[in-house]
Amino acid sequence: MYRKITDGFYWLQECPTNNTEFVDQVNPPKWYKGNEEVHIPQSIYLLVDEYSLLFDTFSPASTDEVLDEVKEILGERDLDYLVLSHTDVPHAGNTKAILDTYPGAQLIAPKYGTGHELYRLNSSKLVGNGDKLELGKFKIKFHEAPFVDSAIHLWMTEETTNTLFTVDWHGFPHNGSDCMLFADELDYPISEDQLMQFHGRVMFWLEYVKPEKVNEEIDHILAEHSPEQVAPAHGHFIRQDAAAELEKMKSVVELISEDGRIGAFG
Repeated sequence: MYRKITDGFYWLQECPTNNTEFVDQVNPPKWYKGNEEVHIPQSIYLLVDEYSLLFDTFSPASTDEVLDEVKEILGERDLDYLVLSHTDVPHAGNTKAILDTYPGAQLIAPKYGTGHELYRLNSSKLVGNGDKLELGKFKIKFHEAPFVDSAIHLWMTEETTNTLFTVDWHGFPHNGSDCMLFADELDYPISEDQLMQFHGRVMFWLEYVKPEKVNEEIDHILAEHSPEQVAPAHGHFIRQDAAAELEKMKSVVELISEDGRIGAFG
């Protein structure tokens, strides 16, 4: 599944199903529609300009889908760059399949952390904070990830559209009928409950942080990047009120720090 964000900018989504454990069926949250599958999405992004760039790859469960959709968007063009945010399977699981299909593509990976040889990233172009890549009108700037799920981890910004790619920050589940909707098209606001359900499991280390330190970093992100749009790796693309959506994470961090890691129902 994919949608066009603007000319040359595409959002692709993989929706693993049967994640109903993310919802308390006895006291369901307001966002849950009931009697629906709950999806924890994987989102990747394709930029097509003078040069083309794919950011992340989906998991091996969607190899055929990602190859078909990239081919449909690119047509007879080649893929020029494949960027890996980090080495987790949902983000890098189709690296080989994509590079086999587009052998001329340059693999780009984070320079941070160790273990590049383990993941066969030694031949990739390693980038870090402040490194840039021009695709044409689209201009990429890479960032060290402020909140990490892996030692080898990277965020980026597309400067023309002022889009911040947050991986794995600001992830959240959704109803099965809400796949591929922009955040502003949902008939409910993204809630603390949704954000907690994701971060309380995936970024469980938030249980041990000082919330004021994390919230200072959120303020720093907003001041440094002032994003107009947010492209989360595990949520819906946010094209309105980006700063306000990221601000919601402050109370989520405080709640996780107080209540601890989320179990079956929170």
